[in-house]
Amino acid sequence: MSETLHVDSIEPSAEQLKALQAIDPEGPFHFVNFLAFKDEAEYPAEHKLAKAKLCGSDAYDKYGAVALAQIIQRGGRLITLNTVDLEVIGSSGPWHRVATMEYPNIAAFLDMIADPVYQQALVHRDAGLKDTIVLVTRPQLKAPIG
Repeated sequence: MSETLHVDSIEPSAEQLKALQAIDPEGPFHFVNFLAFKDEAEYPAEHKLAKAKLCGSDAYDKYGAVALAQIIQRGGRLITLNTVDLEVIGSSGPWHRVATMEYPNIAAFLDMIADPVYQQALVHRDAGLKDTIVLVTRPQLKAPIG
């Protein structure tokens, strides 16, 4: 069963992190991110980009570049980075992108979110992201079919 790291904010709650630590920690794990962006990024007033009028996706991309480097540093990788064209089943969106990151184990994810470099990049994520859902999944197939 997958765990969702989203309730009413873009931060995992203490309960969600505790649940993540309680599952079998051996991976790999795919974290599937559904992303919706603000029309215009909202930086804190004192931030150097506060008046830059970046769109939300551009602000998020600044975070994404740092996050991806952090994931790779811990033995993970980017699996998918897709633009959502259309929602044909369901009504939980609208989502703008879907990204799937692979982590070798739960410890790699937890180490990353505690890293000061990663923490500094959160200002860009928070400025650009309107909503998100993160599903923690475990791959069922060892190799692609076909």
